[in-house]
Amino acid sequence: MIGRHIAYFDRSLKLLEGEVAPPPPGAVVARVTMAGVCGTDAHRLAGEVKGPDEPISLGHESVGVLVELGEGVTADFAGSPICVGDRIAWLPGGGCHRCHACVTLQNENICENIRWPVVSTLPNGAGYRDYATLLDGDIFYRVGDDTPDEAVVALGCALPTALGLMERLGRIAPGQSIVVQGSGPVGLSATLLAAQSSASKVILIGTGEDRLAWGATFGATHIIDIESTTPEQRLAEVLELTDGLGADIVLEGTGFIDAFTEGIAMLAKHGRYVIAGLYAGDKTVPFNPVLLNNRNLEIIGSYFGRASHRREALAIVAKLHKDVNLSAMVTHRFPLDKTEEAINLMASGQAVKVVVVP
Repeated sequence: MIGRHIAYFDRSLKLLEGEVAPPPPGAVVARVTMAGVCGTDAHRLAGEVKGPDEPISLGHESVGVLVELGEGVTADFAGSPICVGDRIAWLPGGGCHRCHACVTLQNENICENIRWPVVSTLPNGAGYRDYATLLDGDIFYRVGDDTPDEAVVALGCALPTALGLMERLGRIAPGQSIVVQGSGPVGLSATLLAAQSSASKVILIGTGEDRLAWGATFGATHIIDIESTTPEQRLAEVLELTDGLGADIVLEGTGFIDAFTEGIAMLAKHGRYVIAGLYAGDKTVPFNPVLLNNRNLEIIGSYFGRASHRREALAIVAKLHKDVNLSAMVTHRFPLDKTEEAINLMASGQAVKVVVVP
């Protein structure tokens, strides 16, 4: 079986072709039917996320069909029986399941030995390819026949990321106010979850008419467009909406460093700020720790989520898409040989969700 795959090296992409090997024990091979484009891909293409000094594979928001099971594989990571022909969604590059992060913290995404990114010459589960090989330890779950590929990929890794940040945030008290910074997939996912809480106000700050419309669909009570406002105006509007107190919680999902300074200024006393999008690059901003101390503020970092969050995200999508046409979030589709164009479009912010269809 011959398959094509995208290899990334020296800030460029190449389409390669090669034999797809049978899966070793504990592994499976899936035909990729759709792969979502994530902001991480854009950061990597821009050289802001470092990787090995050799070609690597990209694409970590994938759905496909099982075509071959390795010896010993009978179920997905939730224990649901699987067979050839089943649809699955997966996260490539599992943890080692032996280190402190995996065992004690139960978060394989910060594993010291995580298998991601993966060298493109080796069998792997990256999504920008015809056939993905999920190795023993790579996390995958069966997808119900009534959930379209587009609905699975629409919130991709963003919804698990938002579930992770909500877990890191902790309790949201009745009547609290929440600001969400960013109207990309992470910000929209955070808006969706915040709107399901007991918060009285969910204020989405972002850009893009279509993206902001999805924010309203997901439950934002107020929307502020950054294209038509200044930072000073946005702060004033948040203060007005919160009776001059500021937001109890600010959730960052932008990936832009300036959001940090703006978000901190919006916090009320005893406020909490969760950073989920600032994971790439080396830019810094000045910060006065006295403000943190004297206003009793909390700053919480949240890097992606755990394996269980991916399963929870699929459950949310399976239920939500029956009431909301999540498939409509996919606004642009590209073939495998146009992956670089797909990534650049996603980076531009002009699309809601971009996918690659091998």
